[in-house]
Amino acid sequence: MCGGGGSPPPVVQRDPKAEAEAAANEAAMKANSEAASRRRRKQESSLLASGAQGVQGPAGSSLLASAQGKDTLGS
Repeated sequence: MCGGGGSPPPVVQRDPKAEAEAAANEAAMKANSEAASRRRRKQESSLLASGAQGVQGPAGSSLLASAQGKDTLGS
C-alpha cells in the first residue's frame, strides 16, 4: 500500500489575468517613480535652481528691459 490515508493537498487557484494586471501596475509605478526622480535631479541641477540669475538681472528687473534703459518691459 502506498502512503497514508490523509486528505490531498489543497489546490491553489491562480488568476493569470489578475497576476498580469498586478505585474503591469507594479511596473508602471516603478517607471513613474524613476521618471520622477530623473526629473527632480534634472531640475535640481539646472542653472536656474543653482542660483544663476537667468533672465532676471541683479535688481530683479528684466535684462531685456534694462538693455533698453527701462525698468520693466512695456512701459
